[in-house]
Amino acid sequence: MVRLSKEAENLIKKFQKTEKQKEFQYDFFVDQTKYERWEDVEIGTEGFGEREFVVKKEDIDAYAECTLEKNPVFIDEEIAKKTPWGGRIAPPMFITPVVFWIAGTGSGSWIRTPGAINPGQKIEFYEPVREGDVLKIKSQAYDKYLKRGKRYLTYYSEITNQRNELVAKWWGTLILPFSKDEEEHKITGAKK
Repeated sequence: MVRLSKEAENLIKKFQKTEKQKEFQYDFFVDQTKYERWEDVEIGTEGFGEREFVVKKEDIDAYAECTLEKNPVFIDEEIAKKTPWGGRIAPPMFITPVVFWIAGTGSGSWIRTPGAINPGQKIEFYEPVREGDVLKIKSQAYDKYLKRGKRYLTYYSEITNQRNELVAKWWGTLILPFSKDEEEHKITGAKK
């Protein structure tokens, strides 16, 4: 198993500010045997993320800080009150780390696969995310295919809030690496 150096772990801990950041398993190798694998995914299968994401002020603040966000609707409550949203909202792409946090090792966990490559995604936004929202995800295996010897997997996900309002639709695609067992059988003389 690949392990991070102590120096890398200390650097990561230095920048973890929020409760969720400190709880998040950033080393995707730790639970990799629990993630969905390309060969096991059946198109049409639906599932929910492992947990819900309760949006706190510190979550929005940390995201805005790390992305160097300067738009006042995302960082200044008083200015944001004068906008059509009537208050501060999270930047739209705030959804991205939320999805990784919610997925855990449950449905949609394939997005945490070490070595995966992101060839693209499409996200449609419907409702803004605000402090106090409780976000959850329902996902469906949408498509999987081979292209140029690579394994592509696309999931369609709906992110909703505590009022069951649609916050966003997401079509996420990854190119997933072959599993260790599949690679080992290609090595001449390898024993099972």
